[in-house]
Amino acid sequence: MGISAGIIFVATLISRLTGFLREVVMAAYFGTSALNDAWLMASVLPNLLFSTMNGAISVTVVPLMTQADAQLSKRSVQNFINEVFTAIVLVSTILIVFGEIFAPELMRLVAPGFHHKELALTVSMTRIMIPTILFWGLAGLVVGILQEREEFLYPALSPVAINVVRIATIVTLGHFFSIQGVAMGFLLSVLSQLFVTVPALKRAGLHLHFRWHFSHPLLRKMIRMSGPFFLTSSVGTLGVIVDRILASSLVTGSLAALNYSYVLVQIPVGLLISSLTTPIYTRLAQHQSHHDLVTYRQLAMRGFRLVILIIVPITLWFMILSIPILRLIYQHGAFSNYSTRITASTLLFWSIGLPGFGLSFYLQKLFFATQDTKSPARFSIITILFNIVGDLILVRFLQADGLALATALAAWVNTTLLTIKALNPRHNSDLLFRPFVLKIGITAGITAIVVYGLREWFSLDYIHGFFPLAFALTSTIVVSALVYLTLLTLFRFPEIRELLRRLLKNRHNLQSSET
Repeated sequence: MGISAGIIFVATLISRLTGFLREVVMAAYFGTSALNDAWLMASVLPNLLFSTMNGAISVTVVPLMTQADAQLSKRSVQNFINEVFTAIVLVSTILIVFGEIFAPELMRLVAPGFHHKELALTVSMTRIMIPTILFWGLAGLVVGILQEREEFLYPALSPVAINVVRIATIVTLGHFFSIQGVAMGFLLSVLSQLFVTVPALKRAGLHLHFRWHFSHPLLRKMIRMSGPFFLTSSVGTLGVIVDRILASSLVTGSLAALNYSYVLVQIPVGLLISSLTTPIYTRLAQHQSHHDLVTYRQLAMRGFRLVILIIVPITLWFMILSIPILRLIYQHGAFSNYSTRITASTLLFWSIGLPGFGLSFYLQKLFFATQDTKSPARFSIITILFNIVGDLILVRFLQADGLALATALAAWVNTTLLTIKALNPRHNSDLLFRPFVLKIGITAGITAIVVYGLREWFSLDYIHGFFPLAFALTSTIVVSALVYLTLLTLFRFPEIRELLRRLLKNRHNLQSSET
């Protein structure tokens, strides 16, 4: 699992770095302008809702392929893959035709604050990007198969291809066709990930062919599982959609500010939490398939604690260092001081929900590993309702900040429900929940004081120049991270002892090999 996590981490790190560059380029070219707002609204359906299809397919494929490899012949496994492939193409084609025809009506529904030229531009870009539905679906199938075969490199590299194409097309097509060129580039970027993953699938001896029988029992099981998962994974997506619907009536730049800050908050989830939980999820599915429940529980608890330990200092950095972080990353070209101020405000409220986002991402995997998609689906309905009610109330008082806060609080509601159901912390002695929460609370409080003190000492909000700001900000993060790790060691967290044990073991093995 360590090697797999390392591969995913490195590949995902490259992906996130190129993703950073993509957002920086987008901010430099379009800032928080009305054109950017139109692009973000046009991307609601293809970029948010239909990318969820990718996750629904890839996650449900993993346990079903594990079951198929253990119980069925190679020919039956290939038939299952072909039937899923055919179903994806069929359903996607129907959705694409529907979306192209009714794009104006859909955009009037999700962008009530847009009118005339702004609405026409949004409809035009939506029609350009709707065909990505097919590419998202096929990519989800291929990625799920590769992950089940413990081939993690190419699935982790596929987002790199997306980001590289996005950057190139923002610069080129964006120059010639303005914001519509960005939409064209998005379509090409989603297609590009198939050129990375499909060859790896062929090398594994599997191929994608049409099969119109739709009689495989695992296909029917996948349909039953993917429906609740689609609903579950849509919690964050639907929250963002509601945010954009309401933000379309706010001041220009509100949509862009919400997006830039949300992208930052999701980076730790996509980079660190994903690289940690993807190999854990595969192993959890295997332990569950072999009815090794003791190992399953131990691994589940270990993952839960690791997610918390990783996400706490990152949350503090985003909350306390929001302005210098945004100035360093985004404030170039068309991204002005005003853009930084309105984005920093939303970043603060998004950050409140960061632990909830990370834990929800992980805890849902526990349910999917046991093929239980109904429980998280029920919690998702509660979360969605809470999120929408919070949006409607808080937007009146806090504008865009209220939309971010409502989604952050909803993430905590979802995390609480998932934790109670999946881990039962009140009765699980392995988790030692109360002492753990107390220790991590004290550690977080002291670390927050250190971060705030360093921010004031360096005057991070007022430093001019990219390199001086980068040095001071990096120094603040490094020093506070060392303080955080020292406190974890003093409190004797078992994860730190295990890390030190592994480092000492690796050092001993290295010295032995040299002698």
